[in-house]
Amino acid sequence: MARVLIVEDDADVRDWIAHCMLTDGHELRGVQSAAALRALRADEPDYRPDVVLMDYALPDTDGVDLYGEISEVWPGLPAVFVTVQWTGEVIERIERTGAERVAKPFDPDDLRAAARRALGA
Repeated sequence: MARVLIVEDDADVRDWIAHCMLTDGHELRGVQSAAALRALRADEPDYRPDVVLMDYALPDTDGVDLYGEISEVWPGLPAVFVTVQWTGEVIERIERTGAERVAKPFDPDDLRAAARRALGA
């Protein structure tokens, strides 16, 4: 079982991702924005996820910038970007993080497989 942090601004999508990940028995936390993630870190300084499943388009930043920020706090934290099909610069920015990208809409098995790969399982 891993601690999975879901960063997704759409509550329905966040709930769907959580539902998909429950199949593997993970401990799940969800936040909707960079501000909410910063508040979680401030409220629970000992919390550290094992993997983050992250949207690119967040209301107060983009996922790549936020991943850079949290990588400083949680070095080596693996990520999977769960995004709509983007092209060009966005895909290149995601690829430069070394994280995998799963396109929305996604097959639950594909999401779980990407999370397992990110966790090294």
